Amino acid sequence: MRTVLLGLLMSFALIAQSAEGDYSLSGTVLNSVTGELVKGALVILTGYPQIDAARGRQGRPITKTATTGVGGEYLFGGLSAGTYTMAAQKPGFVPHSAPARAPRNYPSASPDNLVVCASVFGHAIQLDPLGVIEGRVTNQHGDSLSGVYVGLFECSVEDGVRRVRPGRSAMTNDRGVFRLWDLQPGKYYVKAMGRAGGTAMYVGVKPVNYDLSEGFRPVFFGGGRDMESATPVVVGAGTQAHADFTVSVEPTYKVRGILGNFVRGQYVAFELLEGDLSVAAPRAFVDSETGRFEIDDVPSGQYTLRVTQAGSRGEAALSVKSADAGGVSVALVPAVTVTGTVHVVGEAPEVRKNPFTGATWSPLQSCNVTLAEAHEPSAHFFAPVQDDGVFSIEKVFAGRYVVRTGCSRGYVVSAVSGRSDLLSGPAITVQPGVPPPSIEIGVAFGGGGITVNLTAPAAPAGLGVLLVPAFAAASGPVSAVATLTPGSTDKLVVRFQNLAPGDYQAYAIPDIQSVEYRNPAFLSALTGGTSIRVEDGKTTEVTLTSVAR
Repeated sequence: MRTVLLGLLMSFALIAQSAEGDYSLSGTVLNSVTGELVKGALVILTGYPQIDAARGRQGRPITKTATTGVGGEYLFGGLSAGTYTMAAQKPGFVPHSAPARAPRNYPSASPDNLVVCASVFGHAIQLDPLGVIEGRVTNQHGDSLSGVYVGLFECSVEDGVRRVRPGRSAMTNDRGVFRLWDLQPGKYYVKAMGRAGGTAMYVGVKPVNYDLSEGFRPVFFGGGRDMESATPVVVGAGTQAHADFTVSVEPTYKVRGILGNFVRGQYVAFELLEGDLSVAAPRAFVDSETGRFEIDDVPSGQYTLRVTQAGSRGEAALSVKSADAGGVSVALVPAVTVTGTVHVVGEAPEVRKNPFTGATWSPLQSCNVTLAEAHEPSAHFFAPVQDDGVFSIEKVFAGRYVVRTGCSRGYVVSAVSGRSDLLSGPAITVQPGVPPPSIEIGVAFGGGGITVNLTAPAAPAGLGVLLVPAFAAASGPVSAVATLTPGSTDKLVVRFQNLAPGDYQAYAIPDIQSVEYRNPAFLSALTGGTSIRVEDGKTTEVTLTSVAR
């Protein structure tokens, strides 16, 4: 008994030793652009102190915080030897989560960690200041336009698909000036969306409003009507970029109509779409009792009027030709639930059981299904698969959606919805108020693997590998970024697992994470691939010596 108590006391002593040691870590936080010291920055240190270096034993994780003083200085004391990660943040700067530079007395470091085996002095952390986009909106006569809604959009590529996400927005002031601040360095698209509006609900007599009687068609910076013809605005760390607009002001008109299936008293949102792009939220008035509406300040043009109320939505084609438009009817239809089932083809992995809780884990729970709007991939629904293989996606409005299925331990061998083969064409159409046929997906667990070695003499930034199946595959092309081979400084490798058996083309591509490889036009233009055959239960190794064009 005394031996057990002695062992426990020694363990507690070691843990206490891990919490307070004899080392310290100090340094400063700097503005990366100006070199100025940053006071009032929050510095966070996290890590695992060592309690037995000889055996590689680590203590409990610790977290310490400090606020930089007037000289941008910080200090952490009472540290034991161990591996720590530094982070720093302050409003107006990009959050920093990795050490910036290793000081002279610092023995070793990785891009993410500080290995402390002695006190560290002068560790500098650089914070990148955020940027600003500022501009002015004027009409064709040079007059300033106030109350204009200006929106910012960011483009990124995720899983080979370009996604567009709205960012900050601003209103022009009485001098026509807008300012979008606290922007991380990057490339942005700025759009003058139109006069700001919104929906006003009323009962009885329509409230008095002041018509502008003129407006303009939305336009991107650079004069383009769509993002492809727009001029991007590049924001550097701590810079102020400019984006001035000159818009053509023209007469505007009213649109009047009634909402079918309107729910009394519930808020209604209106959108005017030109193609797949939305203009600013129009100025609209809705009678809360009857659903009659009026939209003001609409320029001539061809639109899709989209109306959303809670879980219902309706659309109607709208033509405005130099006159008010009346008699517009929009029927609001409830959203539907998309359902489906995933089943195992062939031998299924063993169902696991937690010995403590008794809970079971089915291999189907490693699968998921997503629906992404075909014209707006950034708008998507995600559904995990239950242990019985069933999934459901609620509140899906009418439209066309791309279906994607992922399983971390297997691959899809079949996918159908009614008569539609989702392997050859992974899209379904949801009709207003009508659920589509159940999505039935067959999954085989296992698959083959590929190890790709890259021997490009000068590896371009972000070099990776793209695998393009020569057959209909639910996953479509797949990609991965190359990493250094363990123990090497110049050899790169990419590994793929759980691939559907069949023939593939492998391409080495720079900056792979920004490539729209799900775009058929991009795939058809690729040259320089290498053929690879994947077999179930086997791993194929191949070497790529050149970059695809």
